[in-house]
Amino acid sequence: MPVSLLGRRTTVKAGDTVLMRIGYSEVAVHMRVAGKLMPVRITTGGRYPMAQILGDYAHPFGGAITLGEAGLYTDSEGTIYSDAIVATHVAWAPTATPGGFYVFTDEGRVPNAFPLFEEARDDARRIGGEVRHADNRYTPPFWTRFTPVSLDAKVTRRYEAQGRNDESRATLTSEKYTDFTTDEQAIDAAMQLAAGWGHAQAARDAHVLDDTGIEPYLFGGRKILWKG
Repeated sequence: MPVSLLGRRTTVKAGDTVLMRIGYSEVAVHMRVAGKLMPVRITTGGRYPMAQILGDYAHPFGGAITLGEAGLYTDSEGTIYSDAIVATHVAWAPTATPGGFYVFTDEGRVPNAFPLFEEARDDARRIGGEVRHADNRYTPPFWTRFTPVSLDAKVTRRYEAQGRNDESRATLTSEKYTDFTTDEQAIDAAMQLAAGWGHAQAARDAHVLDDTGIEPYLFGGRKILWKG
């Protein structure tokens, strides 16, 4: 499940795009965005960072305003922070697949999503990129949160073999076992269930534990090992 950062002190830097609840400054009230949940990009290139509110297609919504006017603050060491941020690493991505894993390089996001974290991790290692998990909860339409996931995140595998008398869906007349530790055990059990029930499948679920990241627990995807 995605984690909302609202209410926590979240630090950001110039160049980041975040989803945040805009503060009630005089400027924000005049722009009619006060209290609204909107994407904000921390600008770069000026004398000091500004807050650029973004609208559809990631186009600027009005001109850039000061950090304080948006609800962002700077501490004595120059760190930008706020407790009004809901999500970091957000981007306008109408074609992104929620729940998918994407590989990012210095050139940007590789277009195709991986349904399994392990596949994305292996590809990222091959090309020298990083993996991010796509999720659109909490975000406005067509905006996606791409949360970085460590390539060293621990992956726990859970297996399932289920037999049923209906190929299209699991019914009340079904039988399921989960006490397996290898692909071969789950597949063998599914084959035995298929002989009795008519239909069966073996699956392997991945659960990702990344205690170094924003999202400590993620569903890493389901791989169908056998179906018959």
